[in-house]
Amino acid sequence: MHILHVLFTRYRGGLEQAFVNDTEVLAAKGHRVTALVRHDAPYREELAAHADNIITLSPNGFYDIFAIAKIRMQLRRLRPDCIIAHNGRAIALLAYASWGLHIPLLGVSHSYKTARAFHADILVVLSEHMKAHFVAAGFAKPIIVIPNLMHLPPKPAFKKPGSPIVIGALGRLSEEKGFADFFHALQELKKMGLDFRLHLGGDGPELAHLKSLEVSLGLQGLIEWQGWVQDKAAFYRELDIMCLPSREDSFPMVLLETLAHGVPIIATDAPGPISILTDGMNGLLVPRQDPLSLAQALYKVATQPALAEKLATGGWKKAQDFGFENVAGQWDAVIPALCGDLGLNKDKEMMR
Repeated sequence: MHILHVLFTRYRGGLEQAFVNDTEVLAAKGHRVTALVRHDAPYREELAAHADNIITLSPNGFYDIFAIAKIRMQLRRLRPDCIIAHNGRAIALLAYASWGLHIPLLGVSHSYKTARAFHADILVVLSEHMKAHFVAAGFAKPIIVIPNLMHLPPKPAFKKPGSPIVIGALGRLSEEKGFADFFHALQELKKMGLDFRLHLGGDGPELAHLKSLEVSLGLQGLIEWQGWVQDKAAFYRELDIMCLPSREDSFPMVLLETLAHGVPIIATDAPGPISILTDGMNGLLVPRQDPLSLAQALYKVATQPALAEKLATGGWKKAQDFGFENVAGQWDAVIPALCGDLGLNKDKEMMR
């Protein structure tokens, strides 16, 4: 099949890595993939290794009529068998642009936002928890659960916590990721007397605020600011514990990477982590926006090597659910069966 694969973001993070990974899956399964992304998408180079062609367009908002007209021209030229659009903006714009062209639109939602998803003919979500949410919101079309995926590294040897304890955190530095809460937890951890260092990877709009918190909370000298991390394997090798302090998160790639690299993880009870982790078996879950509980969990794992090893081992086992070949098979079953059949049905409807 010829698939038009669409995402309109200008950032680099878990969503964008998932989009690149899905492009790789589609190509690996023999589909011809044309990627449609923003001209300033920082993941274009990674896409080039997998997509047959890359088209760029930078729409403004959900109702950019000029962008819709340009997309429609591309659809008439390309005549793809199926459109796969990631998140609300892409789903909405491709729905408007493809009206009447009989091309099935498969939407992939990486969040719990429902409004734009209703434009899709089929919806892919990342977990059963997300599926229940969309069903409750009234989405009556087919919903398929396909999680994010990753290439799994070889099974790592367990790394006993050292001194100082190296704590890791990684992600876009934005309010919903909860890094401000995390810094307050580190202040509590310092009061508990734990010798630690933080390796913080990422960038984003909260950077200046977090830099000021570093000073006001007395964390100077304890934080290594690494910016966007290029060598993820090297980043995880340095860690004794990983922390995911999100206030909101649907299915974080960082969590999957942590599990796969055998690092014990502490995460908040945001929807994404609770749909992946079993508390006490492959990670610890703490309440969102609760720095003291987060600090206590960090201290517990840092001072109990047996618990750290249990979480790391359980996490690595859980990561196997999200390996490339396992999830690729799920995509391979969905696209021909649903996109193909739906395309035929849409053609029939248009002829009535």
